[in-house]
Amino acid sequence: MEWERIIKEYVCSPCKVAVLGATVETGKPVSGVLSYLKSREFVIYPVNPKYIGLKIFDLDFYSSIKGIPEAIDILLVFIGPKNQGFLLDELKQIAYKPIIWFQPGAQNPQLEEKLKELGYDVVSGECIMAVHSTNCR
Repeated sequence: MEWERIIKEYVCSPCKVAVLGATVETGKPVSGVLSYLKSREFVIYPVNPKYIGLKIFDLDFYSSIKGIPEAIDILLVFIGPKNQGFLLDELKQIAYKPIIWFQPGAQNPQLEEKLKELGYDVVSGECIMAVHSTNCR
């Protein structure tokens, strides 16, 4: 999918976003992005098995992507490459292909290439909050 289409159809039009690596620590960058997107009417699913039973910004945490009750449009990746070993297998267990968005610091060229080969759209090294604030009204 073309970059301009991703921006128009998913970034500038609130969509469903899973935030992999979300935390209850509100001072972390991931929490700032999560709060920003929620305030712009995105549907947010925080994903981190460490925080099951807890909430951030009144949102329940999910233990995995496959546990989210509806199809997501974007999987926003905040975890570093050394912690991404499970991701490809988990994505293969869901029946759809969300855009996989690697936030700055989460880039993983080897995994990104595998995902592209499997037909996923991949964004790497761009901050979705910065892209939204620059391109959307």
